[in-house]
Amino acid sequence: MSLVVNLLLVSYALLIFLFAGYEKITLVGFPSLPEDKASPLPQDTPLVSIILPVRNQASTLEGCLTSLTSLDYPSKEIIVVDGDSTDETPKILARFRDKIRIFNEEPLPKRWVGKNWACHLGYQKAKGELFLFTDGDSIHATDSVSRTVAYLQSSKVDLVTLAPQTILKTFWEKLLQPVVFYLIMVSVGGKWVNDDRRPNYSIGNGQYMLITRDAYEKIGGHKAVHDRIVEDLSMARNLKRAGLKLRFLVAQDAFGVRMYSSLREIWLGWRKNFYTVSENHRLLRAVQRFLFLFVFFILPFIILTQGILLAPTQPVNLFLLTGAFMSFWLWLGMLIFYKQGARLNPAYGLLLPLAVAIYMGIGIDSTVRGALGKGLSWKGRVYEQNNQKPDDKRVRA
Repeated sequence: MSLVVNLLLVSYALLIFLFAGYEKITLVGFPSLPEDKASPLPQDTPLVSIILPVRNQASTLEGCLTSLTSLDYPSKEIIVVDGDSTDETPKILARFRDKIRIFNEEPLPKRWVGKNWACHLGYQKAKGELFLFTDGDSIHATDSVSRTVAYLQSSKVDLVTLAPQTILKTFWEKLLQPVVFYLIMVSVGGKWVNDDRRPNYSIGNGQYMLITRDAYEKIGGHKAVHDRIVEDLSMARNLKRAGLKLRFLVAQDAFGVRMYSSLREIWLGWRKNFYTVSENHRLLRAVQRFLFLFVFFILPFIILTQGILLAPTQPVNLFLLTGAFMSFWLWLGMLIFYKQGARLNPAYGLLLPLAVAIYMGIGIDSTVRGALGKGLSWKGRVYEQNNQKPDDKRVRA
């Protein structure tokens, strides 16, 4: 039995080492949005319709609109669709009414997710050759659209989606948000999403998606993903499956986002995504994700702990050696990610097991609620309740 355990430990350590190699191949050197315009914008610049769905975002909306109305891009229109906000959002919008077009969201149809409906209504009002879908908690650099349009044109692609500078202030934001982003990038294949020969690898960030009108209409726009809570990923999948070209770039100097400001917001925000991210066979895929998280990010540290506990009587034991080996590679990857990717104190990376354990807790909550039809609440709406598609039932999110 001891020999079998030893072989399993060594094989497991090799698996984690290979996983570290996969991390390096797919994540290190991730492409960035060029700092300077890839090519000069033509004198006749394409009209960009900036479509902004909002709902109860008074705490961040003014900063977002100030940045959008200050963009240096010469040919743009800003379309804001307000989803029946009950806070100060309408008053903030009124202060910008001379610079933006404001529309109130029409009644939410059955089977539609609120954000998708708002984006669809914005599309119907849009006049541009290009659409930029963004969120009300984003802050945009003055030259961000100019640079992104220049890159889209010079690269001759159909969709450019950006990873922002994530604004993190509290301990929980700094602990959890980078780890969740890291897990997402590992799961979708990292840099492989930009490979046109790999249609099964795709990602979209709904906080910033610049897409041509032709491509948007070819894939059916938000109407084709009307019931998807994680609509950005679904749209990206549709685009690549249609043979169109997608580019996902890091753009920390182009725009920033503070998604959540507390552990509660983080929990509720990612809870709505975990179970619903899979288009089909959600329960099976949720279980697969749990196994992946446990095997690659929790079990190595359990083995290390076991080795430490054995150390007083067995100073050199295989649990300690393989556990330390695996933990070193996992910690190293997170230290690099925190320092270079998240631009935070890399010491947060040492708390990787805690962050993953909390994320698994969020996933369990999401999976149980989704599978039992209890519903996933977000911004006053409940989705997936009683195994039905989204409705407009109001709750306190």
